[in-house]
Amino acid sequence: MKNILRILSIVLIFNTASFGQCNGFAKKSFSKLKPYLNTQQVFGTVLLNGDKTQVSSTFYFGDEYRLLISADDKLGKIQLNVKDANGLVVYSTKAYGSIMWDFNVESTQDLTLEVVTPEAAAGQTTDNSGCVAIIVGFK
Repeated sequence: MKNILRILSIVLIFNTASFGQCNGFAKKSFSKLKPYLNTQQVFGTVLLNGDKTQVSSTFYFGDEYRLLISADDKLGKIQLNVKDANGLVVYSTKAYGSIMWDFNVESTQDLTLEVVTPEAAAGQTTDNSGCVAIIVGFK
């Protein structure tokens, strides 16, 4: 029983430290939002090779948006997919470490922002892990 509690404590501490580091990673990118204002919609997480994460957000007609995706370089070329309410991809890109996209919408709508990391390289014995931050700004 003591061993189980020790293992759970170690896992909890490791996970908390990792997510704390990703929040710091995200905050380093805030300066890239200028002249856009931070919407306070910041999502940071740890991903492995071949992982993906999604965040849904409402975008309002009449506002201009800057979407900033930052990822740890060791994850490789990340991909951003922006999906509409029906799950259709309305925008997709591949980049290295960072994606910045300025856009506006023709009508108020909910969009899903999906970040995908590439699979591990052939012959790679362990998955790389790294922070990914999704930040939304508006003006």
